Amino acid sequence: MICFADYDESAWARMEHDWAAWWNGALDRPLVVLETHDPLPGVDWSRYSDFLTQFPLGTPPGPLIDHLEYRLRATRYFCDAYPKVWLNFGAGIVAAFLGAGASYATNTTWFYPVASAGLADIEAHFDPSNPWWLWVQDIARHAVERWRGRVAIGHTDLGGNLDILASLRGTQDLLTDLYDAPGEVERLTRSITALWLRYYREHGDVLARNGRGVSCWAPHWAPGPMYMLQSDFSYMIGPDMFERYVAPDLEACCAALDYPFYHLDGKGQLKHLDRLLAMPNLRGIQWQPGDGQPLADGWLDVLKRIRDAGKLCQVYVRCEGVFTITRALGGKGFLFSILEDSVSAEDAATFEARFRAEFGAEVGV
Repeated sequence: MICFADYDESAWARMEHDWAAWWNGALDRPLVVLETHDPLPGVDWSRYSDFLTQFPLGTPPGPLIDHLEYRLRATRYFCDAYPKVWLNFGAGIVAAFLGAGASYATNTTWFYPVASAGLADIEAHFDPSNPWWLWVQDIARHAVERWRGRVAIGHTDLGGNLDILASLRGTQDLLTDLYDAPGEVERLTRSITALWLRYYREHGDVLARNGRGVSCWAPHWAPGPMYMLQSDFSYMIGPDMFERYVAPDLEACCAALDYPFYHLDGKGQLKHLDRLLAMPNLRGIQWQPGDGQPLADGWLDVLKRIRDAGKLCQVYVRCEGVFTITRALGGKGFLFSILEDSVSAEDAATFEARFRAEFGAEVGV
């Protein structure tokens, strides 16, 4: 166990070495990210939200960064966890950069379609004066100035091309557009992909000044350009539409990133798994079974498909799930993120000791 204040250069060096080795297939053990939060008088961490959209658009960065640091200083890091803050404006904030409305609700951000007569009236273009874009970049600059390399600062959640378009158009209307105006859908998805790459690059240029590698909303850390790609809209479409509208986007992003991952969310996306595994530049799959489903250790067949294809695999499990998976499939190539609400600080310390003994790992030191 280690806290933010004690995470020194030797701890960073050990962490960066192990994560780089994991990406390169040179780490024989799994990575495990496990965090707990100290109890504080009057603080219910289960009700704490890191969504920065809970603050009014244009709020000066200082109070937002104070809000993030409050939790940072209460966090304890075990195994391969590391000090990190994530600039969370909601999944798919690019929609707001392109003119969609945005507002906070409890632990989420809602996006509202742009006013338009139809899909053909929507134009996706870079607007350097968009207030959401300016706010996100301003907060990123101030975060870098506040922490100066003492934490990793995670990319905001840009979203996926169809997810962003669904926010601009409305999900039901976009489902209809796939049949009524496929050419327009293709035009806009290609435009959004190009913009996504620009937003990623320009936002990343600001965060790179922090000098602590690259992270995002997922638990991953990488020494170079990395992102958790996604297309939650793909749950609702078949392989042919995935091939036409989503695969080109993912392949373009994979070509631009050194460490791309994909967020496979829900069993309705399993129909796309083989296509994803066939993408040579995609480094790995995050498998999220979805609400009401067993956790990842109940899907050993899916995890085996991912690892047999030579891809890395990240999942969310409880402590015992780590050993269920490693007993069946081995540990190499896995990244386990322990569900925080399932473990106390004492449980975490016990798990860390067991993990060290099981894998001979020098972690959490």
